[in-house]
Amino acid sequence: MKIILKENIENLGFKDEVVTVKNGFGRNYLIPKGVATLATDSALKVLAENLAKSSKR
Repeated sequence: MKIILKENIENLGFKDEVVTVKNGFGRNYLIPKGVATLATDSALKVLAENLAKSSKR
C-alpha cells in the first residue's frame, strides 16, 4: 500500500514523502491517526503541485 506521510515518522519517512507500507499498518494505524493519506492518483497530483509551489518560494 502506498501512502503519503503528513508528518515525519521515525524509521519510516519524512513529511510529504510517498512510502510503501503493509496494508494493516496503513489502514489500522497511520490513516486513522491522521499522519498519512492514501496515495491515489489525485492525491499524488496535489502533492506534486504543492511541492512545486513551495520550491518556487
